[in-house]
Amino acid sequence: MPAKGSPPDPEFEALLAERFGVAEFPADAPPIVDGARHRELALLLRKRGYRVYVTVVATHFLAKGADKAGPEAPERYEVATALRTVGPGSKLALWRVVVPVGGSIDSLASIFAGADWQEREQFDLVGVRFEGHPDLRRLMMPEDWEGHPLRKDYAIDTPCSPWR
Repeated sequence: MPAKGSPPDPEFEALLAERFGVAEFPADAPPIVDGARHRELALLLRKRGYRVYVTVVATHFLAKGADKAGPEAPERYEVATALRTVGPGSKLALWRVVVPVGGSIDSLASIFAGADWQEREQFDLVGVRFEGHPDLRRLMMPEDWEGHPLRKDYAIDTPCSPWR
């Protein structure tokens, strides 16, 4: 999904289709890339001039059963990554990786310095593990905090001293 007002980058979409086997390009979300090739894609984009690590955003999804609306889906994370080129005609590359709960995704911190704290934030708040991260520990919550407050199954009324 391109940034608001930006057309999709046909070169990026062609790369995803030809080299990474991506067949679906939803109008309302970034395409899904195989998690085993996430790091490979980032390295290739870096060589092609994508130097700015814009963001990583993780979302937790609870399992959906056959009794609910829509297709069945296991509990999972979706991790969206955005990279950008610099200068006039800047291009944006966005993709998602589906990560099973209990699984991990390769860290991009050794490729993009900007990934370091952003990956830590997603680990801390959502619970996604970034394999190969140099210092994957809590960033915002106290070290002894239990759970990840942005997961869908996290109790909204969890006591939080000194506020409750």
